[in-house]
Amino acid sequence: MICWIEKYVNRYLLILMFLFLTNCSIVEKRFNANIEYAELLFKKENGLTQQLMMLSDEELSLADEESISQAELKMNDDCQLLNESVNRRMEGKSMSFFFRRRVLNSLDACEESVKNMEAVLLSIGAQ
Repeated sequence: MICWIEKYVNRYLLILMFLFLTNCSIVEKRFNANIEYAELLFKKENGLTQQLMMLSDEELSLADEESISQAELKMNDDCQLLNESVNRRMEGKSMSFFFRRRVLNSLDACEESVKNMEAVLLSIGAQ
């Protein structure tokens, strides 16, 4: 009876391990396919941040400053994982499977925030 249980437990463990490894390779391929997209998004976000630094407070109304500040905070929060992954990559540090997946899942929110920041800058005539 115990041999029978061990036999099935070993089979289930083998199947689970196979599924886990398959899932890892799928995420790895997906991550590599999205590297170009992430790089473009990072460059766009970085460019907007540079534009924000060059804005003069004297040119903006209080309402404009407030909308820019809110959009910038949201963009920084939403793009934080992307920025962290770029920093790790530049430093030559490795990224875990789970971190890569978190970065992939954050790209859509980051892109939305970048688009929102572009719209805010266009609305005040800063672009």
